[in-house]
Amino acid sequence: MDTADTAKPAPPELKEIASVERDWTFPIYMGVLINRDDTLLQRGGGKGLKIYDDIERDAHAYSVLQKRKLAVIARPWEVKAASDKPLDVQASEIVKAQLAALNFDQVTLDLLDALLKGFSVGEVMWRIDGAQLVADRMIVRDQRRFIFDSKYALHMLTRENLVTGELMPERKFIVHSFGAKDASPYGFGLGNKLFWPVFFKRQDITFWMIFADKFGSPTAVGKYPPGASPDDQKKLLAALAAIAQDAGIIVPEGMVVELLEAARAGAIDTYEKLAKYMDDQMSECVLGETMTTSSRGSGLGQGGQAQVHNEVRLELVKADADLLSGTLNRTLVRWISEYNVPGATPPAVWRIVEEAKDLNAQATRDVNICNMGFRPTLDYIKETYGDGWEPAPAPPTGNIRALAAPGQGAGGAGGAGGLDPVGFAETVAAILSGQAAIDRAGAAPSDAALQAQAERVLAPVLELVKGGADYAEIMAKLVEVFPAMDAAGLEELLARAIFVGDLWGRAGAAADGG
Repeated sequence: MDTADTAKPAPPELKEIASVERDWTFPIYMGVLINRDDTLLQRGGGKGLKIYDDIERDAHAYSVLQKRKLAVIARPWEVKAASDKPLDVQASEIVKAQLAALNFDQVTLDLLDALLKGFSVGEVMWRIDGAQLVADRMIVRDQRRFIFDSKYALHMLTRENLVTGELMPERKFIVHSFGAKDASPYGFGLGNKLFWPVFFKRQDITFWMIFADKFGSPTAVGKYPPGASPDDQKKLLAALAAIAQDAGIIVPEGMVVELLEAARAGAIDTYEKLAKYMDDQMSECVLGETMTTSSRGSGLGQGGQAQVHNEVRLELVKADADLLSGTLNRTLVRWISEYNVPGATPPAVWRIVEEAKDLNAQATRDVNICNMGFRPTLDYIKETYGDGWEPAPAPPTGNIRALAAPGQGAGGAGGAGGLDPVGFAETVAAILSGQAAIDRAGAAPSDAALQAQAERVLAPVLELVKGGADYAEIMAKLVEVFPAMDAAGLEELLARAIFVGDLWGRAGAAADGG
């Protein structure tokens, strides 16, 4: 055997090679990483991340950002123990209680500011409560106060040190990053993409307002005769200014006031279309689609398109929830567990983002599959449609008197006078249906005369059942009618019916594997 095939491979390199210190594309100044967001570098000026706060002043941008954030906290959350071991269960209970006391939904909402700015920073306020170390509060801080060094460690800028800042202690701050392509703690938020649609929309609305002012009302023109004094000219100008506010004006004699209509060329809804286009760009950037924020649609099958768009939005919700849960599981959840239950495997917190199933569509699909020759198991029925289900009873067998006995008919009330005429009639109908099935299968005579005889013999019985008031009355009349009936024909028919019932039972048992 070739020794090369069995030789142990060389161990992998354990040290980081492509570290950020060696990344020439990532600017570092005095050991501090510089945020590479080009929009911040080009348009931020002295504001920095403040320009992304200004984005939320746009009503549509704020709306879609809130929709994405609130869709996450609208989902329930749960804490799962790492195992069934007592320590792990105890750790999960402590974590769950502390997160609930923290107002976990508010914490989630605040940390999701990373969607817009790339990262968010939360300061954990610890408190000693007896034997427990409790995360009493979490305060989400302004991102402009923090920077990162080349080891990705968090520094806070202070009045005394506005360049490199102060190194923050361990297990005090939570940093949640979003959108980074190279594990940069600064992340890469949606503000980088939203800045320009919001900017262009604001410029568009500025010109739209000028357009509305210019063409919404005519321009007043005043004419004064040659030799008009400066005072008369001022009076005319004041009269023109009053046109926009007053119902009537006065001008010196010999002066004329006219209204000049501005001439328009081309479409007048250009500004509106541009503003709506920019809104759609914001929706696509934040939500990945437009139809959940706009009533406008295009093309065929808009209902299906809306469903697809909603599914895209749900995928983003699940991604946001999972990413934030991952950050919390690596930080706050682990800290609470390790501080209070040493030796336990930390639990995990997750948001449940599964969409409720459309049971009507599910049932229709199941019916179609059953029609193809398959049938669901009882476990599947309970799992899909919930508890409260049991197998349907086997087809009725036995003689007609036993089936009609009190409490034995379908829906029978039981006891004296408990005969259920409807159940009795259904039983007879089932027997006739079974005879017809056997006839069709060629396993029993298909003589039309036999069918006619069966209907003729059983007709008086069914009439008695329908018209009888109680069990005793029906049985008494049945005794009176019975001697006049063709007993031989009835016995033969019942014998065939019993045979059919027995055949059904055997076939059903064989199909069930019994």
